Amino acid sequence: MIKPLVGNFTLVFLLIFTGFSYSQEVISLQKALEIGLMNNYSIILQKNDVDVLKNNNTLGNAGFLPTLNLNVSQNNNINTTHQEQFGGTVKDIANGRSNTLNAGVQMNWTLFDGMNMFVSKKMLGTLEDLGENGTRIILEGAVSDISLTYYSIIQMQKLVRVARDAVELSEQRKRIATAKVSLGSGSQLMLLQSTVDLNADSTRLINQLVMLESTCADFNQLLCRDPSTSLEIHDSIQLSAPRSYDSIMQDALRQNSRLTGVRLNQDLARLNVRQAQSGRYPKLNLMTGYNFSTLNSQTGFLLYNRSYGPAYGLNLTYNLFNGFNVNRTVKNAKLLMNSAEIEVQDVGLGLKTILYKNHLEYKANLEIVKMQTVNITVARQNVNIAFEKYKLGSINDIELREIQQKLIDAEYQLILSQFEAKKAEVEIEQLSGKLLERFTNNK
Repeated sequence: MIKPLVGNFTLVFLLIFTGFSYSQEVISLQKALEIGLMNNYSIILQKNDVDVLKNNNTLGNAGFLPTLNLNVSQNNNINTTHQEQFGGTVKDIANGRSNTLNAGVQMNWTLFDGMNMFVSKKMLGTLEDLGENGTRIILEGAVSDISLTYYSIIQMQKLVRVARDAVELSEQRKRIATAKVSLGSGSQLMLLQSTVDLNADSTRLINQLVMLESTCADFNQLLCRDPSTSLEIHDSIQLSAPRSYDSIMQDALRQNSRLTGVRLNQDLARLNVRQAQSGRYPKLNLMTGYNFSTLNSQTGFLLYNRSYGPAYGLNLTYNLFNGFNVNRTVKNAKLLMNSAEIEVQDVGLGLKTILYKNHLEYKANLEIVKMQTVNITVARQNVNIAFEKYKLGSINDIELREIQQKLIDAEYQLILSQFEAKKAEVEIEQLSGKLLERFTNNK
């Protein structure tokens, strides 16, 4: 029963390894970011939205420029008329025709509207800034996702190597147990136990390989590629020395994208108040134009008439009372402005909290990495000594397995701590507004 079981695991390994053993693309983080940011659908859609906001941010859309209209009308009538005048004259006309042509160019220019046009221009600029900031948020999210998945693949590759080393150690232990049984110095129980442990380590390796392939599929999705695209990463997780907390906090409060967004919303809320207040002022329009008109008629008092010339004038409107709606609009705008101010405070406090926690987590994982690096060195020495003792019969299977497991646990903990530290580092860079600058320039 032992040999067939091991043979089945070997077959499974071969089947899984075929997905990682040929035509693999070696990709760097910089190359992955270039591909991902170029193809990301959300970024493309957001850039289109920003272009719309840029197109809307004009003087004409804000109301600064006049409107100029050309109006032309041609009216033709056929009338049968019977006219009796006071002098006794009777006039009958059958199917009398009359033609009227009116043409004119008219300009309407708002000279004053309670400063609303100036407020509108600022609002359009703020909306454009909000769109640009939204693009930055999506870019940061994409860079973070691609970077963390990239480092996750590195982590998975290391975990696969650890699992493979564990299988090799278990195979070595089984060979020793088999040799002892052949020489009569071992027991069948030892051989069976070594087989059970080998199968357990082999199962772990299979699971790690599946997780690695699944993570690669997620990575390809972020790059907008087919999930089955084969790839390989020849890289390691490099950890940077932590920056001072005060420096990180200053950067975050100055350029964090989410905080910038709510501040822009606060600016919009202030402008909304000023826009609502503009309803309390009069509105002055300048109107000017040039008109041309002709009349040809077989009935009526005029046979032919033509007129043309310029027209101009001013139009002043002032709302004296509209059911207190202006006051209501101003009050609501001020309430929304107060809500925007509270949101800025809330987001700022949340930013400080999560940044503080990530900084603590980053420093803690750096210390764990240092300790686990030492533990691995000691654990490997213990495993080497334990195997020599196991060959001599000085320790039993349980003791050897415990020592082997400590090495595996130390290696796993080191890899996990490295990834968690890198994850905290990426999140800190994102929160402080440095992520795009760092990971798109030199990573």
